[in-house]
Amino acid sequence: MTSSCEEPTEVVLVRQRASAAPGAVAVVRLLAGLPPHWACAWAVGGDRITLRVGASAPGAAEAVTTVVAGSAPPGWAVPR
Repeated sequence: MTSSCEEPTEVVLVRQRASAAPGAVAVVRLLAGLPPHWACAWAVGGDRITLRVGASAPGAAEAVTTVVAGSAPPGWAVPR
């Protein structure tokens, strides 16, 4: 993460379908769909992906969650 980020936004995605890509594949697909200037860290465990995105602009947390939810690979979703 860059030092200009105050706190990273954490977003969790969970596998919704057994036929969905495994976590390691899903996180690569997810990262490929995110803006290239976002600093990201992630953890993959079983049917769960935890993504931490550094963004310091006002309203960044909501924007990150919206973009990640919209970029989720098929069969993966941000729980509500």
